[in-house]
Amino acid sequence: MTSYRNLLLIASLLVAMPIASPAQDDKATNSPATTENQKEKAGAKSTNESNSSGDTKKAAAKSQSDVASKTAKFEKVGKDSEDHKAALDSHDLAKAKEQADKKGAFKGKVTKVFEPRGGSMAILNFDEKYQTALTAVVRKDNFDKFPDLKTLVGKEVVVSGKFIDYQGRAEIILTNPDQVKLVE
Repeated sequence: MTSYRNLLLIASLLVAMPIASPAQDDKATNSPATTENQKEKAGAKSTNESNSSGDTKKAAAKSQSDVASKTAKFEKVGKDSEDHKAALDSHDLAKAKEQADKKGAFKGKVTKVFEPRGGSMAILNFDEKYQTALTAVVRKDNFDKFPDLKTLVGKEVVVSGKFIDYQGRAEIILTNPDQVKLVE
């Protein structure tokens, strides 16, 4: 019976004991080494940048605008062009869903560029209520191929590529800027 009480006492002490994480320990100590580590973390330029000792450090996720190409341009297309006429309306979700796994295009006005937490992608929305319109997605590994996507907000575009089904909704994955054309 005594050993059972001892176990309960030890368990209750462990539960009540505060445990500091390594991040909390860094903040609590103010040693020169800790301060240097914090400066290195804050100054990191990329996710795999090496310091003088060969260690790698992780940087905060960069938005598409941060790494956007300075030389890439979006092509232009006229409203009377065949590309524009043949493109689905961005709100025609039913027809777009029928196009799953097929190449095609849709047109509409970009209302927002959304980058979810973590910076893994940038999503072009074509309606304030994004669920009511198609979307186009650029994944992180292609961010630097595109001009700043935020320059598209408020502009009509034609997006082309392969329609895919993502959770019951059609969308197009963008891998190069030729897939987005500004409508004149």
